[in-house]
Amino acid sequence: MRSVASFSAVAAVFCLLVVAGCSGQKIKTVPVSGKVEIKDGDVALLTGSYLELKHDSEEALRPGGNIDASGKFIVKTVHEGKVLQGAPEGKYKARIVLGDPSDDGVPKRKGNPIHNRYLAFETSGLSYTIPPVELTVSLSKK
Repeated sequence: MRSVASFSAVAAVFCLLVVAGCSGQKIKTVPVSGKVEIKDGDVALLTGSYLELKHDSEEALRPGGNIDASGKFIVKTVHEGKVLQGAPEGKYKARIVLGDPSDDGVPKRKGNPIHNRYLAFETSGLSYTIPPVELTVSLSKK
């Protein structure tokens, strides 16, 4: 699991890449929200975790959203230092970044609430095309 400091460092590098890679370009976003489901587990254990999307052709484009106790999330995109609601249209891979149990509001848990494959873009098997603007992310512990 990542600590808050390492997650913040990754987020800062990501923001710099987005700003450097997309400087001067305008992007259009569409509103995107959704819900995470765990078929053999408790989605509330993902509270404080993050759904991260990675655009298939622009790797620095990584919209995402915080997962609440009911599994719901709203996607936002950081572009040129601004937070935009939604995500640009296109094809994306997805992964889950688990919240750190030492953070406020993140449940204490024993082990991972989902299978480790969902923690990496390459192994998650999660892919989405935006639009549509309502996503269902189905996960499992196995």
